[in-house]
Amino acid sequence: MLKRLAIITTLLITTASSVSAMPIRTVYENDANSSAIELKVWKGYGLTINLMSTGETIKQVWIGDPSRFAFTSNGGLCQKQSNDSDCTGGKATVIFLRQINPINFPVTSSSNGSTQITVLTNEKQYQFKIVPATGNPAYTSLVVKSESDRPLPITRPRSPLMLTVQKPQSAPPVVQQPSPPQQTITVHPPQSVAVLRPNPGRNDANALAFGLAEAGRKGQVKPGSTTWNKVQDAIKLLRRGKTKEEAISLSQVDKKTFDQLLEWGRL
Repeated sequence: MLKRLAIITTLLITTASSVSAMPIRTVYENDANSSAIELKVWKGYGLTINLMSTGETIKQVWIGDPSRFAFTSNGGLCQKQSNDSDCTGGKATVIFLRQINPINFPVTSSSNGSTQITVLTNEKQYQFKIVPATGNPAYTSLVVKSESDRPLPITRPRSPLMLTVQKPQSAPPVVQQPSPPQQTITVHPPQSVAVLRPNPGRNDANALAFGLAEAGRKGQVKPGSTTWNKVQDAIKLLRRGKTKEEAISLSQVDKKTFDQLLEWGRL
C-alpha cells in the first residue's frame, strides 16, 4: 500500500512539474499595440492571452474567421446589444483559444488558415494574427505586461574598456667614474607588467545587446519578434562563454543579422 502511494505521489509531482514548465511568451503593452504580432495556436494545446498584469478587463472578443478557432474566457464578456455603455459586467482577464475542426462557413479564408483576433478591453484594443499549428508548441501562453514592468535598457558605459600598460622606464646611461678604473652600472630590465585582459565573449555579448537596442529604436527589429528572441538567446550564450559561431548555431539567428547588430553595438 505504501509503495502504491509513493508511485502515485511521484506521478503527481512529475505531472505538476510538466504543467508548470509549459512555455510562456511575453510582450509589453506598447509592443502589442504598435506592431502586428503573430501568434500560433497549436492543435491539442491551445493558447491563452493573459492581460492580468495590465490591470485591464476584457469586454469583447472578435475572430475574423471563426471557422478554425474557438475561445472561452475566465469571466463574463459584454453583450453586443447591451444597453450598458460602460459594460460593467465584463470582468474577464484571460481568454483561451483552441483549434477546432474546420467548419464550412461562407467566409474568406487565408491559404494557411490564419485570421485576426481583436481583443477590446476597458482601456484599449489589441489585434493579433493567429495561425493554426501542429506539433510541439514553442509557447502555450501569451502574457501582456504593463510598460512599468519593462526592464530598463542596457546603458552604454561612459568610456570604453581600455588596457593600461605601464611604460618601462628607459635605461639610465652608463656612469663613468672620474678616475680609473672605470665602473659600469648594470641596468636590470624592467619587470613585466601583468595585464588583465577582458573576456572577449562578454564584450561580444554587451556589443550585441547594444546593437539590438539600437535596432529596436530604429524599428529594424521589433521587440518580441522571432529575430528579437533569437538574438536574446545568442546574448545569453555569449555570456555563458560560448563562441560567436556557437552562439549563432545554437540560437539559430541569421549570421548577417548577428554581424550587423554586433557592428552597431561597437560603434
